[in-house]
Amino acid sequence: MAKRKNRKKEYILGLKRQGLVKTTVDVVKVLTEKTEEVKKEVKAKANDFESFAKEFEGVAASRLEAFYEQGIKSAKDFANWTEKELLTLKGIGPATIKQLKEFGIKFKK
Repeated sequence: MAKRKNRKKEYILGLKRQGLVKTTVDVVKVLTEKTEEVKKEVKAKANDFESFAKEFEGVAASRLEAFYEQGIKSAKDFANWTEKELLTLKGIGPATIKQLKEFGIKFKK
């Protein structure tokens, strides 16, 4: 049976090898800093998505998430996509395209 790896220990050992930490206290400081950075990134992305979602009230959140994941983060970004390209995205159908047109969205020809 394969030996199970302890990811936490491996990560800490890697930090020590790189000379980033020497003691457990240093490890805690580094991990705390990394955690704060990740929290800020997640919060910024959530705020961006919320503002994007406010533009398209009435469109299902799952549809908006599909657009957002593909890099469509504002109404202007739809101009780089054709209707056919959008229809290939998971969960996007003719009804969603119709809703977007009702919001005045213009697509690439």
